[in-house]
Amino acid sequence: MTTSTVSEDLLGQPLSPAEQELLGAYETLKQLASRDDLPPCANSNIRKALAALWQATNDLNLQYEQLYDLGV
Repeated sequence: MTTSTVSEDLLGQPLSPAEQELLGAYETLKQLASRDDLPPCANSNIRKALAALWQATNDLNLQYEQLYDLGV
């Protein structure tokens, strides 16, 4: 289980433990998406999962970024 070291959302509100875990999972998927040594099936599914998790973290104001450079 990965947790983030960020303690506040973009609006300055403290993150709940669940939000910290969600942001940690998002960061882990970003790291996996940046790798070039994964099989195509894993690569595709990681990007799909990252896109879904991006939407959740964006809606919760946990991050604001675009993932175009990772192919998402």
